[in-house]
Amino acid sequence: MDNNKPASFKDIIYRTFLRYAIVPAFSIALTGVLITFGILGYTTIDMTKAANKEIGREVAGTIESYQGFLLALADRSDLVTQPVDSATRVKIFEKVYHLSNYLGYKAKLYIFNKENEAVLTSTGELPPGLTGDAMANWSIFWEMNHAPDRTGMKVVQDIKDQYSSIYIGRAIKDGDEIAGYAVFTIESSEFQQLLAGFSPQTMITDSFGWIYLTNNYDFYDNLERISREYKLKNGYMSYGNKSFYMASADFLDNQLHVYTMSDVGSQLTAFKWIIVLLVLMFIVIRFSLTRGAAKVSRESTKDIDIIADAFEQVKAGNLNNYISIYSSEEFQTIGESYNLMIDSLKEQIEKNKEMIGHMAFAQIKQLESQINPHFLFNTLENIRVMCKIDVAKVDKMIVNLSSYLRYSISNVEEDVTVRRDIENLQNYLSILKIRFNRRFQYAIEIDEEVMDLVIPKLLVQPLVENSIKYGFGDRDVLSIEIKGYRNGDNLILIYKDDGIGIDEDTLKELKYSLTQSQNPSDHQGLYNIHKRINLKYKGDYGIAFESKPDQGVTFTLMLPVCRKNA
Repeated sequence: MDNNKPASFKDIIYRTFLRYAIVPAFSIALTGVLITFGILGYTTIDMTKAANKEIGREVAGTIESYQGFLLALADRSDLVTQPVDSATRVKIFEKVYHLSNYLGYKAKLYIFNKENEAVLTSTGELPPGLTGDAMANWSIFWEMNHAPDRTGMKVVQDIKDQYSSIYIGRAIKDGDEIAGYAVFTIESSEFQQLLAGFSPQTMITDSFGWIYLTNNYDFYDNLERISREYKLKNGYMSYGNKSFYMASADFLDNQLHVYTMSDVGSQLTAFKWIIVLLVLMFIVIRFSLTRGAAKVSRESTKDIDIIADAFEQVKAGNLNNYISIYSSEEFQTIGESYNLMIDSLKEQIEKNKEMIGHMAFAQIKQLESQINPHFLFNTLENIRVMCKIDVAKVDKMIVNLSSYLRYSISNVEEDVTVRRDIENLQNYLSILKIRFNRRFQYAIEIDEEVMDLVIPKLLVQPLVENSIKYGFGDRDVLSIEIKGYRNGDNLILIYKDDGIGIDEDTLKELKYSLTQSQNPSDHQGLYNIHKRINLKYKGDYGIAFESKPDQGVTFTLMLPVCRKNA
């Protein structure tokens, strides 16, 4: 036998097929599994941390609001040194009621004199943490007596009714002396609905580990506190046969601890079984391909007929007939060239069809992606100033600004729901409200039936910007109204302000600009809105407006009714 004789063409195809089919397939599958579980793990971590942050902010923000109310009561020594008349009692509890409605979480108020006698209460019966020996020893009264200039906080568990409450208290002072005490209590049931809105399990405790609220029952110690080894821990944890990812954070100067835990045990189990399944699949594929390779190598010389038939298909106008040839390098080159030719023809045809659409889309994106630098500068300047005045409002402005910018610069979606665009608009209006305070008022009235309809992104915000820029004039207060409703097959959005209005000449100029293909005026916002609607929809859709000097301006946007799945 001649050892220098080259291998047969069929043998080469057989070995090559096995080498370049099995190994890459297994490698790609394994890489895909690893990437999938990597993304899943990252998503779990990100979701857990986000839930921790949002729950902590909500609970801490609620407590801070009630702390602010207590701070106002701390100077009202007349409430405990003099008899409280019915008018004063009604006024105080009206404020408590309005604050509870605004926050969405109810608290009960109790006011005591210096002898620890209740003089003003939300309920007829005092909670257990404000009665008996607890009042003088370890309770919130102990904290108020030892630090009368600070607001104390304590978690109290009611063993009888099996619930916990947060007690927030501050001493009422008459000069330098303690004249009485004001205490808010917030039952844990108030935040049950908040926890139900998040997938990760949650545990809220005070700085000593006493549990205020939880929907996780794996991390208790014998005293029903969070176990010490998990206190303010972050990362992957094991408890018994379960695996968790835990995120924790402290709020209110370390007085409140929030823990969120996501069960990752099922993910790890699924990963193990998928690896086992992948190995079994590799064995089966290896056996099947070994047998199939021999058959392919014998039949690969029949590809000349395939090439001839393919060109006949092209001649008949069929551009969807691809060929796969592995019999030899020459035929493979011919087959690949043929497929590239088909792809090139189809691509050119598609490019011609889509050219007009792409041009219109590019115009829409250009009109959409304009952010007013003056608004950003003024907002940042307000944040800088308010850092020294009101930290809570600064936090709200930063959150609103972050959400607004993230939404404005995102290029992922061209169309959004009315609900989402209005939510972004409310972030923008909240910033303006903090900036102008009483000088700026707004009201939004959108029918619920149109909330899930689809509109172009950032459609109404330029109208607000236009009012802020031109509407104030020499006025002390500017008010705007936004309404939305459905009229047959049309979505109507109405924007109205009570500013200085538009003079007759400018009004004519603006209306004329809307009829032009290029904007001949310096007013970009109104033209952009009208142009975006014109480019996107066929029909008599767009913006109309009317105004008189010193009587404000009314804008009416008319769009077709569109839904997400339309």
